[in-house]
Amino acid sequence: MELEAQFNRIEEAAAGFNTHYEVFKYMKGLTQGLGMTAFLIMTLPTVDFVEIGATKIITNWPAEMVDYYDAHNLMVDSPVIRRMLRSTSPFNYDVEAINTDRGEGKKSTVIDLFRRYGMEKGAYFPVHDAAGGRGAMSISGSRNFSMVEMAKLLFIATLIYDRLSQLTLNEKHKPVAFTQSELDCLRLTAGGRKSSEIAKLLDLSESAVNNQIGSVIRKLGCTTRTQAVVSALRLNIIRV
Repeated sequence: MELEAQFNRIEEAAAGFNTHYEVFKYMKGLTQGLGMTAFLIMTLPTVDFVEIGATKIITNWPAEMVDYYDAHNLMVDSPVIRRMLRSTSPFNYDVEAINTDRGEGKKSTVIDLFRRYGMEKGAYFPVHDAAGGRGAMSISGSRNFSMVEMAKLLFIATLIYDRLSQLTLNEKHKPVAFTQSELDCLRLTAGGRKSSEIAKLLDLSESAVNNQIGSVIRKLGCTTRTQAVVSALRLNIIRV
């Protein structure tokens, strides 16, 4: 997949996306065509969000990598996030160089994590939607991009994020029905309860609890429990 060809057709392609999954497939193909490993499209976090799982929209980052990233609080004091919050310019990154000022513990943890998954270099592209919400697209792998590539990828990122914002808004207006059991499990999850604890409280098997939470995650178009809880709270589906 040549970047020039994608740049020339991105307006038509973006307008034709009708689901998040179609965007996912496009981004996966674009990333592979560039010889890179992974992509991430996210909303830029506020002080309320300290987990990548709660801010990502779509990504092909391995689930275990996202879990590890959040478990070690690596978004807190992230130099990448700080840079995007104070500037709208795209930039290349090298995981070792950009984390120079982190505390030694987190610095080595981040570097080892991104190297483990072949994502030690790449670029971030800050973008925004029509309502002023800020986000970003990243493509990671083993190299950086030229200035010409950066300009074309920024244009692609802008149109992709705008289309995703439209799709997300449309989905929020679609009524989603939940069973009482699903809502109970979700509410307890939001309160910090583990599946084993929820099972005892609701007199269910742990497997049944996981199935209920999995159903909620799918209905909300999410991929993790954290993301589902954040989405449900935003939509006033649950309150804690």
